[in-house]
Amino acid sequence: MAANIPSSLRRIASRIAPRARTDLEIVLLLYIPLLAMLFGFVAPLFIVVVEASKMDFGELTSSYYIDLSPEAFSNFITVRELPNIIRISVNGFDLGVIGNSVVNALLVTFIAALIGSTTAILIGLYRFPGRRLLAILAYIPLLIAPFVNAYVMQRYFGKSFTFNTFSYILSEITRPLIDKNIMIEFSGQAGVALAQILMFYPIVYINTLAALGAIDATLVEQAINLGARGWRLIRSIILPLVMPGVLAGSSLVFILSLEDVGAPIIFRFHKVMAYQIYQYFQSVGSEASRPAVAALSFLMLVFAALPLIVVRRYLSLRYYARLARGAPRPFRGLRLGRRGLAAVYLVVLPVIATAAAPQIGVVILAFSKKWIGPLPELLPPGSMFTNFATLAEMEGVMRSIYNSLSYVAQALVFIALLGFMAGYATARARLPGASILDILSSLPLAVPGLVVAFSYYVFFTTYFQGSMLDPVLFPAHVLVLAYVMRKIPFTVRSVFTAVIQTPEELEEAARSLGARRARVIRRIVLPLVWRGIVAGLLLSAIYVLSEVSVSITLGGLKGSMVSPDHVGPITFAILQLTTQATVVAGGTQPHAKAAALAVILMAIEAVVITIASRLARRGQALVTV
Repeated sequence: MAANIPSSLRRIASRIAPRARTDLEIVLLLYIPLLAMLFGFVAPLFIVVVEASKMDFGELTSSYYIDLSPEAFSNFITVRELPNIIRISVNGFDLGVIGNSVVNALLVTFIAALIGSTTAILIGLYRFPGRRLLAILAYIPLLIAPFVNAYVMQRYFGKSFTFNTFSYILSEITRPLIDKNIMIEFSGQAGVALAQILMFYPIVYINTLAALGAIDATLVEQAINLGARGWRLIRSIILPLVMPGVLAGSSLVFILSLEDVGAPIIFRFHKVMAYQIYQYFQSVGSEASRPAVAALSFLMLVFAALPLIVVRRYLSLRYYARLARGAPRPFRGLRLGRRGLAAVYLVVLPVIATAAAPQIGVVILAFSKKWIGPLPELLPPGSMFTNFATLAEMEGVMRSIYNSLSYVAQALVFIALLGFMAGYATARARLPGASILDILSSLPLAVPGLVVAFSYYVFFTTYFQGSMLDPVLFPAHVLVLAYVMRKIPFTVRSVFTAVIQTPEELEEAARSLGARRARVIRRIVLPLVWRGIVAGLLLSAIYVLSEVSVSITLGGLKGSMVSPDHVGPITFAILQLTTQATVVAGGTQPHAKAAALAVILMAIEAVVITIASRLARRGQALVTV
């Protein structure tokens, strides 16, 4: 490879880094992905800052955006007692667009961290009957069924024309006891928070479990020998050691809650920043609102970056000791006492089962005719697959599946090339810019998808109008580029981890015998790190398939699902089926067909997660910062 490099390029590279004279390949491996990140990630975000500067931020202090008056909590919870019914409606608060987004994200993060870390510690530290069942239930919410699971949550706990499922069950219990039906409804901010907590807590769970699996058993055993038991053992030893995992998962939950647009759409709670940005794409051409949307995008970017900065700062100040040298000895687990068992069976297990219920409900809805009351109406045994058969006859749905597979294939080519280059260079390059590439290759995880979508739309319509990167003319091209930039961190981190676990001495020995860097990579590095590359690509693929924010905004620029040339992927079709009752076919509820499409997506996700978890040890590559 090096022999084909023009001499002028060698001279330019050697000025950047003296090592380029003898190792030009490492220069290319470092600076090609760095330039790609600067063009595809940094430049569009910079445009958001420029657009936001045109906005008078004083307008964002109005009560529409921030409302701290007592009236913001006036409708938090209402109780109405009728002759035969006690109706409890939990609506939450209304602190304005910005206040709602931030406070809701903090609330969701705190409760998700509490549930996720508690579950992980119980499963990872103790042994008890039902532990495997609890572990399986805790993983189920990781199967993403965008919009449909929020709809099922609404059927479980939200408003309905009669009872929701929870109220139906509760009434069946209370009617014989007190001769009254009790209805409990979650709507507005409370419904959004409930849905997000149950959707996102597994992210904290899996990160905490990975951190727990890395603890050396010697530390725990010595603490037990010194008398530490129960809560004291957890508080003094376990929590400090798993705190990196808890904080990493909590940071991602905060970002995901901040950018989530599915739950606000389903629960019709539109006074959040995510929905305001999404609405901009529903009325493209209303450029008068661009500065306000840019300001909200900028604020969302700042709010999302803050927890990551704090977490990294906190972790850099902490030192977590290990007594063993080399790989830690795994911990075999403790027996759980009576009080612990009571807490598991009476508190934790019901919460985890409730969290898994939406995904189970999505599967049930896929085989139902409709679900508009407390319980779904199942299809007859001979017509169980009606919704799946109807999907096959809907041209717009089949196009969305084709679009998704096409986008994944295209994105993976670039992710594989740039991801390997970035992962290898950050692990091996000792050149200027390596640390910047390391930061930039992880930063997309901290940037909300809606901010990426808005920045791409403004950047490419302004500077690439009429070209192949104009999102109005060729949204699919920009969509693939956004997928590459947003999902490349999973491959980069996986490659980086695999490379640093490979002895560098092997490469140095080969190079001392005259082998060029390209030959060393081909003959030594790739055979040793291929598992990490494949695991990273699988994770990137699954997150491309389940991408929501970018898909429903940039993917909707060519019209709705009934448009013959629409470019929306699967998640866009699910949104259309869930929210547009006019899309009817097959005699079943549109939501049931959306559930069938979501089941197909979940099946793909389950296969990919299983393969990736086996390749990436302990699932550490699934989610982390």
